[in-house]
Amino acid sequence: MVSLAHRRLTCVILTFRYRLLPSKAQHRALERILESQRQLYNAALEERMGAYRSAGKTLTYFDQCKGLTEWRKDDVEASHLPVRLQRATLKRLDEAYRGFFRRVRAGGKPGFPRFRGKGRFDSFGFREFEGITLKQGRLRFKGMPGSLRVHWHRPMPGTSIKSCTVKRDSKGWSVGFAIQVECAAPRKIQRAVGVDLGISVFAALSDGGFIPSLRAARKAERRLRIAQRALSRRTRGSGGRRKARVAVARCHAIAARRRREHLHQSSARLVRDYDAVAVEKLNVKGLARSALAKDVHDASWALFISMLRYKAEKAGMRLIEVEPQNTTQDCSRCGIRVPKNLATRRHVCPACGLSMDRDLNAAVNILNRAGVGPGLHNVADCGMRAGESLRSYPCARSEHMGPN
Repeated sequence: MVSLAHRRLTCVILTFRYRLLPSKAQHRALERILESQRQLYNAALEERMGAYRSAGKTLTYFDQCKGLTEWRKDDVEASHLPVRLQRATLKRLDEAYRGFFRRVRAGGKPGFPRFRGKGRFDSFGFREFEGITLKQGRLRFKGMPGSLRVHWHRPMPGTSIKSCTVKRDSKGWSVGFAIQVECAAPRKIQRAVGVDLGISVFAALSDGGFIPSLRAARKAERRLRIAQRALSRRTRGSGGRRKARVAVARCHAIAARRRREHLHQSSARLVRDYDAVAVEKLNVKGLARSALAKDVHDASWALFISMLRYKAEKAGMRLIEVEPQNTTQDCSRCGIRVPKNLATRRHVCPACGLSMDRDLNAAVNILNRAGVGPGLHNVADCGMRAGESLRSYPCARSEHMGPN
């Protein structure tokens, strides 16, 4: 079964993130706004829970927006912030409720919305770009002293900003702008490739190339272990423990940034070099509960495929997802099933004599299942390259990763 992930739309909404450069006074103001929105979120959650327990009534987003209007009339401090910022916080809670009921209907783990502590609430924003202005690289909105300077490290396409989100992380503050971007016209398929995702090699390509694994979490294990030991020795509630927690968070953030950069570079190169990409429709949640859970999480296959989806949509490329059953076991030349375990790294067919790397064999099977057709030059001669060893695919190499 083949499912087509490419949808013919005229535009996509992409988020462009930039670092904020606040002054000391603005930094304190951002902290106050974030704390006020955390308290509003918790108060709105308590209101919903109390209404259901006492009267069996389910409050909606619109009910709480009406209550917000009345509250702003009575509370001078609350009226010092834009109403659309506070409505965005209420909408965030409403979406958490919707997600809870959706998971209940689907039979999954429900996960009822929880009260947010100070370490569990790190962003606020505007769902519509109203009540906030962007002029000459600076953000202005009610409640912020002066204008917030934005580090424009790259141009932002167009000026149609749909929403924005301000986020606090281990390095400081950043802002993400959701922009509507026009999609390119669908390409004529002249070059296609099958991609087999793995662990020892991040991805094997059906044309003989491969994308190396970054293993960001594995490489950061020693530094993280040292930081976690230092944290465990600190006294609870002390300033030293607070600093040690920041050091641990920065270790995790560095690994996450390197991983995202690797995935962005790899997906962008595939979209640029090919007109059609075939991947497996993997059950990543199931694989993440196996013995290889740590390596599966470190590889971030789901995030990679998500990046491929939106980049393919924007570039007019075709992304095809195929069923993953037996792509490694079947022979890509004659179709006979050759059982293998994880330790067997080479495919040797007893029927046709084909001998090749097992990941390359799986990538060719994925491309064949995509139904792109045998008329393309990278499909027709895959049997000629069966005995070739994998060559390094020149994208997202770890030596290009600078320190973060």
